Amino acid sequence: MTNGSKKSFFRYENAIVLMMFFTFGFVFMERLSVSFLFPFFGPALKMNNADLGLMTSILAICWSLSGFVFGSLSDLIGSRKKVLLPITLAFSIFSFLTGIARSIGSMLVIRGLMGVSEGPVLPIAQASVVADSQPHRRGFNMGFVQSSLGLIGSAVAPLVLTYVATKYSWHAGFYLAGVPGLIMFFVLLFWMKEPNRRMSKEQLAKHEHRLRREDYPVVFRTRNVWITMFIAVFMMTWLFAFTTFAPTFLTEHDKFSGTQMGVITAFMGLGTFFWGFVGPWISDKWGRKPTLILFSFIAVLSPVCLALVHGSVAVMSIIGFLTCVGQACFPLFMVVVPSESLSPKYVGTAVGLVQLVGELIGGTAVPTIGGIAADHYGLVAPLWIAAGGAFISALIAFAVKETAPVKNRPVHGQVGEGSAASLS
Repeated sequence: MTNGSKKSFFRYENAIVLMMFFTFGFVFMERLSVSFLFPFFGPALKMNNADLGLMTSILAICWSLSGFVFGSLSDLIGSRKKVLLPITLAFSIFSFLTGIARSIGSMLVIRGLMGVSEGPVLPIAQASVVADSQPHRRGFNMGFVQSSLGLIGSAVAPLVLTYVATKYSWHAGFYLAGVPGLIMFFVLLFWMKEPNRRMSKEQLAKHEHRLRREDYPVVFRTRNVWITMFIAVFMMTWLFAFTTFAPTFLTEHDKFSGTQMGVITAFMGLGTFFWGFVGPWISDKWGRKPTLILFSFIAVLSPVCLALVHGSVAVMSIIGFLTCVGQACFPLFMVVVPSESLSPKYVGTAVGLVQLVGELIGGTAVPTIGGIAADHYGLVAPLWIAAGGAFISALIAFAVKETAPVKNRPVHGQVGEGSAASLS
């Protein structure tokens, strides 16, 4: 590869990371908008905590199934862009429709359709990043993409959406959440490239970019895929039990105003963003397994501290920033470890499968269970459920087989996939 082509590759590597960072970030901004805006629209639509959990669960069911189906479809047709473009446009449209919902029934239908459109974004986005990432930057790149959940979804979103809802209405908050997706649709349309458009015939044949139907058993025979599916179940439990009910806990239990809640959750989001790319970067140096174990144990502290510490806005913001480290785990178990355990052509399917299992149980059952528990035992109950999820995830992580290039040095010129066979 010439110096010119190396520079070109490096520039596009950064470009695709940034495009996927904003695309996934805006998706999660919209997904979490229901939690941030619930204190505003919940009373208006006469909804309780169980209804909030049910909305979150319905979206998660559709998200998980759609992610696996369309992630696999992108592998089968050998194209990420053809699938990503229409779903990016769709989730913006459904956000606008959420803003005009006038009943619990219409809200549930629209959120289900939202899950269908948003579910494939992560598998396809990360498969696109894997295809253009240098091995020594793989963890950082994929972690940076998912850290957008923290910066955009958890930090910017609560500040902006709660301000708009307070000043105007909760309807306006959902309208605003849909605008960025429209912008990203045109960015992807003009600047996203397919990997096969940039490869020579020899590189394309070696890369095996298109999945065949007979290849599916390989994914299910891979040990790390199974281990990460179990981790996904319990880390999704941590994520959705915590993020679904933390805003309502702060306003109803700790009696913060909507604006103060927005500030605290924004600092939690900044912590999620910071640790979301620092954790995977550390894993590039230390290895995936020890990083995953460490940050899973630390993630237990975020719901525990929220349940036990009742300080000022400043105190709760600082604690939230320091303890919301669970996002550091998500790129590792959802994308990095599965993708390093398999050939690149399997990435969309493998990530979609891990997401499917995690979302169906952790993202679907847990919010509803958490909502019922909150109505019967108080809003602190979902926080203890979240803490248990992170703790169990840390224990399961001990079973992961290491995949980091720094721990599995390439042999005979093979980079990135040298250990895949031994991990199956």
